[in-house]
Amino acid sequence: MPPRDRRSRRPLVGAAVAATLVALAAMPAYLALAPSWRVVAVRLVCAAAVVAGCVRAVRWARDAVAADGGSLLDAPPPPAPGAELDARFLALRDDVRYSIRSRRYFDVILWPRLAELGGLGLTPPARRRRLRRRGPSIGELSRLVSDIEGRP
Repeated sequence: MPPRDRRSRRPLVGAAVAATLVALAAMPAYLALAPSWRVVAVRLVCAAAVVAGCVRAVRWARDAVAADGGSLLDAPPPPAPGAELDARFLALRDDVRYSIRSRRYFDVILWPRLAELGGLGLTPPARRRRLRRRGPSIGELSRLVSDIEGRP
C-alpha cells in the first residue's frame, strides 16, 4: 500500500478526538441512568456504531467499484448499424405515406406520376365519402400499382 501523506491523517485524528469526546460524555450519562435502562442504552449505542460502520463500508465498496471502471462485459453493447436504404425508395415510401393521409397530396403529387407510368386508361381511385381529406387507402394504391405492373 502506498504511504499516506499528512493531509489524509488529519481526518483520522479528528475522528479519534471526536470518538474520545463522545465516550467521555457517555460515561456520566451511562452512570446517571437507572440500572434497568443501561442495557437498552448500550444496545442502542452499539446499533448506532454498527450502522455507522456499515455506511462507511458501503461507501468504500462503491468508491472501489467506481474507481475500477467496471468490466467491459458490463458495458452496454454498441448500437447496431442501421440498414441504409436507397434515397429513391425512401422518397417513394414517403409519397405513399403522405398520399394516404392527404387526398390533395395524392391528386397533385402521386397521381400524375402513376398516370404517367400506367399510360392511358388508368382510373383514379374513388374519393372516400366520409373522410374527404383522406387520400386513397393502401389497398386502392396496391391495386393501382398491380394494374400498372400488369400492363405491357
